[in-house]
Amino acid sequence: MAVMAIIFTSTACNSNETEKQAEAKEKVAADQPAATEPAAETAGSGVTQTAFADKYWVLESSVVEPAIDLNMDGKADTDIRVMLEKCELDDAEMFKSDGKLLKDFGSSKCDEEETNGKEVGNWKFDPATKQITSKHDDTEKPQVVTVKEVSGNKMVVTYAFTSSRGNHTITGIYKAK
Repeated sequence: MAVMAIIFTSTACNSNETEKQAEAKEKVAADQPAATEPAAETAGSGVTQTAFADKYWVLESSVVEPAIDLNMDGKADTDIRVMLEKCELDDAEMFKSDGKLLKDFGSSKCDEEETNGKEVGNWKFDPATKQITSKHDDTEKPQVVTVKEVSGNKMVVTYAFTSSRGNHTITGIYKAK
């Protein structure tokens, strides 16, 4: 769910994405291990795959600590959603139990050709580390986020990356759609 878009919604409407946004997304997508296997079953880790699978998740809020200039405007940003187009703010992603990643483009479409329920990649969950590894079809590198909490209609994930300014952590709060 792009950090998953960008934490999960990082798969932008490519036809509307600016070069600066693409560069910033590449900066955030630090080197991660490959993810091509389907989702694994989970057992007794506190956070389980069934707690978040088969639901659409929308990025409700995000915090980058310490702040960094994500959209290349010369000002430090604390919210990764500055990298998203307005039409992407209502996008959601679903982690299907079979390892497929689906996208719902919301009611505000970036492109007339966007269809909801589109398969956009794959994912897997490691219950031992509580990490989701997702690989979107339109990205070269997979992304790994750590699930900190899943309760009802709320999921909290973190994503760590290194920039020229040091180490950063993004905390994303998602709500079920």
